[in-house]
Amino acid sequence: MRDGESTQSDWELLMTRVPENLTESERKTFLNAINIIPTWEEVDRINLEKLRSLNQPIAKIRAVHTGDPEASKADSETAKGLESELLLARNTRVMLTANLWIGAGLVNGAIGTITDILYKEKAEHTSLPTVILVSFDKYDGPTLTNIEGIPVVPIAPIRRMWEGKSGICSRLQISLSFAWAITVHKSQGLTLTKAVIDLGRKEFAAGLSFVAIFRVRSLDDILFRHFTFNRLQNIKSCIRLKERIAED
Repeated sequence: MRDGESTQSDWELLMTRVPENLTESERKTFLNAINIIPTWEEVDRINLEKLRSLNQPIAKIRAVHTGDPEASKADSETAKGLESELLLARNTRVMLTANLWIGAGLVNGAIGTITDILYKEKAEHTSLPTVILVSFDKYDGPTLTNIEGIPVVPIAPIRRMWEGKSGICSRLQISLSFAWAITVHKSQGLTLTKAVIDLGRKEFAAGLSFVAIFRVRSLDDILFRHFTFNRLQNIKSCIRLKERIAED
């Protein structure tokens, strides 16, 4: 797949992991799985749709910036994993975007569910909460217990700094992002327990399909949105792939 050499039998094997070929009980195991999607438009649509479906008050959390006036416009990659603005609510599925405590499992890519968003009693002209309480799926360290008796971890705002056009910039923000859907690009480097994967209509970047599928350890950990054999065949015609092969 990485080199565009997939065969008909490869495609048939992958098609054993589309919804219609799985049992109902197996499909249910993917209800909380991350959707890996090629385009930001579809990722945003899924995340906002899921957020609305919670029927919970939504907190708009704006980061605090210093330095370059343009700092607020920097994307999350420039700000080292921190978003300029977050929309979060109770029961939101979230992903940690920083390595806070590697030994206990609080690593970039750790997934959990928000149980509470806590603010200071007297606001200080900022929409930043004091902490967000998250119940992580996999975590081995000490926890607090929220009012409902759920073991949770407090995630407080952190600061990241980078070099801007007119000096050092900083962003203070909660290191969380949506974990219902992410782009293939954002998924790079993650190892997921399960994933719902949409390969999209075409391979618009070299290795796109390979990167998406390689986020899990086993084929049984994937649920594919249906795609044609022609989609796999077209990988070889990707201009970026041809450029990479030429470089190799």
